[in-house]
Amino acid sequence: MGATPDVVASLEGLAVRRLEGGATVPCLSYESVESAAREHGLTLREVSVIALENGIVPLRYLKNVGTLGTAGQARLLRSRVLVVGAGGLGGGAVELLARSGVGAIVLADPDVFEETNLNRQNFCCTDVIGRPKVLVAGERVRYINPEVDVEAQAVAADRHNLPDLLHGCGAAIDALDNLDDRRALQAACAAAGVVMVHGAIAGTSLQVTTVYPGEAGLEGFAPYGGSAGGRGIELETGNPATTPLLCAAIQVQEAVKVLVGEGETLRGRMLYMDSADWTFELIDL
Repeated sequence: MGATPDVVASLEGLAVRRLEGGATVPCLSYESVESAAREHGLTLREVSVIALENGIVPLRYLKNVGTLGTAGQARLLRSRVLVVGAGGLGGGAVELLARSGVGAIVLADPDVFEETNLNRQNFCCTDVIGRPKVLVAGERVRYINPEVDVEAQAVAADRHNLPDLLHGCGAAIDALDNLDDRRALQAACAAAGVVMVHGAIAGTSLQVTTVYPGEAGLEGFAPYGGSAGGRGIELETGNPATTPLLCAAIQVQEAVKVLVGEGETLRGRMLYMDSADWTFELIDL
């Protein structure tokens, strides 16, 4: 994305100085980003990317750049991620991706919200019962971060539509609930050259691993029992409010590392955690 000198000059004129980490940083308010977008016929995201590439930080991302840097934040805004599943894991992941500033999120899930989702699913409230999860998530993200595009696909991801869903993505988040669908997602990611971040939960326990194309991934371990469709112990333990968000946070942290290209991921390893007794294990796959 090229930036003409007048756009950069305009952003510099709108920037205010903000003390952060002992240094004075030029920053843009949300109103300034909106103003520049209108003036120059750009999207909000385009304005933020240009600002970051010229050392000006939108206030929305000020608390991110200490970790990611301005280049890393700009890279996130240029990124595209597929999230398969919009329930406990997927809903949490979508909100965290939006707040992190991942520019485009493709969200696939055929389901509607029901009352049993109220205990744990990020976007589930009593006024959206019966509505498609992906549409509600897209509406919510527009309030959280209007720079982020959410492509809401009210479909079940399968081997037929996954190639299209994965097109242009730098990472995919597995927020599914059965092994058969997870394997189909891993195969599609391998074919598309996309990194998959797997997460699964049951009661107070969770597991996360990051699978790069060509690696064994889910074929290297058996995370579920033998029930229909590959679902197992979570049918008995249920899923409390805390576990999905813990798992989603770890998955998004992994995805951000992949997209930015910095940091050690869980490649070749599975993180297992149980908050009931604070078990933490890193298992080589």
